[in-house]
Amino acid sequence: PRYKDEIQKLQGLYLAPYATVCPKENSRQNSAEGIQRIETRSEFQRDRDRIIHSSAFRRLLYKTQVFVNHEGDYFRTRMTHSLEVSQIARGVARSLGLNEDLTEAIDLGHDLGHTPFGHAVEALLSDILGNEKGFFHNYQSVRVVDSLEDKIKDYGLNLTWEVREGILKHNSDRTEGIYEDLKPNEPASLEGQIVGLVDTIAYVCHDLDDGIKAGLIKDKTEKQLLNSNCIKQICESFEKTEDEGISGIINALVCDLVESSWEILRDHNIQSLAQVRGFQDTEETNRIIRLKKYKNEFKRLKGFVNENIYQSPMTTIMVEKAKKFVGEIYNTYWKNPRQLPNDIYKRFIDASDAGEKGNYDGYVTSPARVLCDYISLMTDRFALETYEKLFSPFTKI
Repeated sequence: PRYKDEIQKLQGLYLAPYATVCPKENSRQNSAEGIQRIETRSEFQRDRDRIIHSSAFRRLLYKTQVFVNHEGDYFRTRMTHSLEVSQIARGVARSLGLNEDLTEAIDLGHDLGHTPFGHAVEALLSDILGNEKGFFHNYQSVRVVDSLEDKIKDYGLNLTWEVREGILKHNSDRTEGIYEDLKPNEPASLEGQIVGLVDTIAYVCHDLDDGIKAGLIKDKTEKQLLNSNCIKQICESFEKTEDEGISGIINALVCDLVESSWEILRDHNIQSLAQVRGFQDTEETNRIIRLKKYKNEFKRLKGFVNENIYQSPMTTIMVEKAKKFVGEIYNTYWKNPRQLPNDIYKRFIDASDAGEKGNYDGYVTSPARVLCDYISLMTDRFALETYEKLFSPFTKI
């Protein structure tokens, strides 16, 4: 018996008509995989579990959100960020009658393509691959689940189209000719749109929280900061800010998200997934999931965090250090690829021999791409160990 079919029938009874109840036909790249097995999970639950059990997900524990792991144990990592986004996004999905399983799967996979040391190294790799359509973590996350993980031979994790689409579209980076089968210029499902906006809300508010703990802002405590002149005007519209702190800001933003999205769904009489994908609103880049009441305040809050956290002296020093030593790792491997692990060296040589023939979903699988794939999979800790192994005369190999 295929219990997953019964699960999806039950979900269809209580999910909203514009929700993604189940994957479309032949949603997986290898549609024959697992067809005979007894399965007690829905397709999106299977995808969630495959992501959780992947090595790429485990590595998120030691990948920088803003602060490097060795700066302190209480700072957020890519994994804790993903779990926090999942908790918020599932609640939003439930409030709107959407598919929580799909929402969770997209969230847990959305940051798998992040490099060590955050966006600084992502920008470095994008510069290296400038002639090969760059490097963007949302595209790389799809690349990870499609090819760099190897659960299903030649198909990576063999996830559903809907999860892969949501991962790709969780932010607005667009590269022409990449993953065209995922329709990058079409609005994502509402489940995917939730992950995209909740991801932004979570990292802005939680990075502010971590920045306060790291002492990057003159006012040392959260309460002092939220009531100081530098940010009080931004936050004064958020209810209960003084009593609940940053969690109060998150709650206000999430309530605004739900109420504003309900309003759009009602006013435009959205009754199907097809209407979601065909929705057009140039002001909001065709997204139904949005902020309205606190849109401007949130934009100002993002600016405050950018100026005081992401561009602080401490963060800037970490950024420059990361770019320097990761750049040196790349250069030494490029000059002598025999230093690479055997399996990566083989891919490097194969890519060199393949030339333009080594094409994958719009990417040319060049030697440079192979090296950037390898570096992007590193954790902060492994990147530091690799640097020591390559350059320190006192480190045993």
